[in-house]
Amino acid sequence: MKSPISNSQGCKLLKITSVDSIVKRWGELGVDWHPDPLLSEIEYWYDDQTGLYFYSPAAAAGDEKLYIQLQQYPWYYMEDKWEFNSALDLINPSDKVLEVGVGCGFFLELCRARGIDVSGVELNPSGAARARSKGFKIFEKDLTELELSVISRKYDVIASFQVLEHVPAPLPFLRGMIANLREGGRLLLSVPNSEIMHKIDPDCSDLFNQPPHHMAHWSERAFKSLENYLPIKLISVHYEPLAEYHVGWFVSAYLRGCLGFLGRPASRLLVNRYSIYPIVIFMKLGLRNFFRGHSMLVEFIKMV
Repeated sequence: MKSPISNSQGCKLLKITSVDSIVKRWGELGVDWHPDPLLSEIEYWYDDQTGLYFYSPAAAAGDEKLYIQLQQYPWYYMEDKWEFNSALDLINPSDKVLEVGVGCGFFLELCRARGIDVSGVELNPSGAARARSKGFKIFEKDLTELELSVISRKYDVIASFQVLEHVPAPLPFLRGMIANLREGGRLLLSVPNSEIMHKIDPDCSDLFNQPPHHMAHWSERAFKSLENYLPIKLISVHYEPLAEYHVGWFVSAYLRGCLGFLGRPASRLLVNRYSIYPIVIFMKLGLRNFFRGHSMLVEFIKMV
């Protein structure tokens, strides 16, 4: 299997998952996912050259119908996210900014409140319409098409939050963003922190952290490796402190991972909201600030 970044064929196969089992689990959440009928298994790989963990085949990625169902849940697109404010701290008021994958437009609104010239790219028609209704310029175009025919000048900053991990072919996606940046412009990307996810979910059983939802797991090392394949340089990395609303999830997932040798039913029986309550209370009182949380934000600069 070739790495989607290094093109190396020396990747290590870590896990094979039945598609039927994933379809069943989504169904239990009320989400109807219909994959390609020819897709029966999903493979999980590791590329030692880059540190990237990724899934195959690309056909396992979620389609528009999946995300339309997910966006009905109020917790899926959150108005106040750590990475939004962290990214704003890296943006100058005079910057021309593009957000790729605008969701409900919450980051666009934060930029506008600071007087920042911001627009967005959104290929989901309903999402694009929702952002336009708030008065934003939204392009429903491929990034390559955007570069060739739409924009009058390239952007100072391009930001994309919790999008890259969903993309089965990350290099073309990243090249598209870089092409729309001016020389010396900056690329801001947020993703789930795979180092944390692997600690609390060592078997990669989290339904939202595998296909059809996530297609790759990114870390600082994987981002640093992009310097070898793209005209960008990593200049800063920022880690989210454990958010209060993630404390229960973090504690239960971590403890269940530690007790995984007992089997899933036993670990779920032993680790429940009652048994973890004292730990959760201590974490929320301030201990959580000493732990890295769900997300990370990286900043690249486009090289000449």
